[in-house]
Amino acid sequence: MEETSPESRYNDTSRYRLDLRLGIPSSRLQGALEWWIGDTGLCRDPDRHPYLVLAEISSGEWGSQHEIMEAVSRSAEVSGPILISVNQVTHVQSEPVVSFYQVFPSPGLRSFVFFLSRICPVTARPGSLADRIACGTPVPFTIVPPLPARDPRAHPHRLKGEKKNSVAIRNKKDQSNLISQLPEEGNGDPVYIEILRICLRKDGLPVAEYDLSQKKWLDASKSYLRKNARPSLRRFRIGKGYQMTRSRFLDEPQIYVISDLHLGHVNSIFRYKRPFLPSDPGEMDRVLIRNWNWTVKENDTVIFLGDLSYMSTISLESYLERLKGCIFYIEGNHDPYYPFMSHCLLMRYRGTPYLFIHNPEELVEPFEGWVIHGHVHNKDLVRYPFFNPHRRTVNVSAEVIGYRPISLDEIHNFIMEIDEVLSFRDLSLQDRISPHRERKIDQRLPGRC
Repeated sequence: MEETSPESRYNDTSRYRLDLRLGIPSSRLQGALEWWIGDTGLCRDPDRHPYLVLAEISSGEWGSQHEIMEAVSRSAEVSGPILISVNQVTHVQSEPVVSFYQVFPSPGLRSFVFFLSRICPVTARPGSLADRIACGTPVPFTIVPPLPARDPRAHPHRLKGEKKNSVAIRNKKDQSNLISQLPEEGNGDPVYIEILRICLRKDGLPVAEYDLSQKKWLDASKSYLRKNARPSLRRFRIGKGYQMTRSRFLDEPQIYVISDLHLGHVNSIFRYKRPFLPSDPGEMDRVLIRNWNWTVKENDTVIFLGDLSYMSTISLESYLERLKGCIFYIEGNHDPYYPFMSHCLLMRYRGTPYLFIHNPEELVEPFEGWVIHGHVHNKDLVRYPFFNPHRRTVNVSAEVIGYRPISLDEIHNFIMEIDEVLSFRDLSLQDRISPHRERKIDQRLPGRC
């Protein structure tokens, strides 16, 4: 890291800039952002990854690069979680077609800017996040620098006839002209994007990145390396509850539900925005299997709703041998057929009828009870959130329930106590949920035991 001597600190008249590198979205995005490339915000080439300009800092007579880095570290320590919510606004019919978004900073990000401005002279230039935070208005999102709208490296199924070099925004002139066409309201529910890195630029060039999960500065030329990216994602998963660090067994026998692990499926990391490195799908397998086995006991029952693995070199039987519990397997659209698989399951649990099925869109006639399903992952949280009391559906895709099985007791408690739509399972509630322990499992479900 660059160090500045006390004698030369005031001779540094460089301009510094802080950028937020977009990290892990809560669900799939629409438009140009759906096709970004890189390892969940930790890609090798930062200039091919979208970021947001946060603020500028002029060293001048205030301090050195080292002091600016110290100020950022101190501000990040006392602020809350730094994330943004993104709302797609529109597609502007230009050449090429451009997707525009609105950005809303989290309270933690607002606090970060506030604390930072108390320490060092922050310049909130028009259009930056700091400027919009001060004004209290949403930020029209523009991709800086231009990002290929549909790059073949981002998605293997590029449509025929698409322009390989099409970009979201070409230059500032295009940007200013197109922003004037934006409507005031966005389309659909916002998508939350976690921020893992804050990039510090000196005279336009990246010099260092602050890793929010590891709480340390990294050299910009080495920040993308696996030895830095892997622990960053690991700490993020543990902090969110996506990676268990100890077993959480319940005393009484339980019935658990989960769907769509997609073990061994590299493209699921890109497609469903999973917090793993695409270069290391084995890490994803280890975490998901460990989460299962640290939740499920041998005498528990698991209703698995399909798509255990996909495009993996390991057989489905081998995966099943590594998983605890008596598994009732409902076939998914990516599963090979086995005699022990069923298409659906209808059962009554504590007086409430439940239908377990992989694809909820296969339900032709209305069901009077509750539909527990997978298949849709986090692709359409407007129609298929985690918990929808209005449509009586529960989405138990792995990404939506925190990458670990959920008990039927917990689902039933949601049904009895909550009357609002929940997009995701909040794992922070786990300790506050008290499952009924008086119930006994009267009958084993048929399956692979």
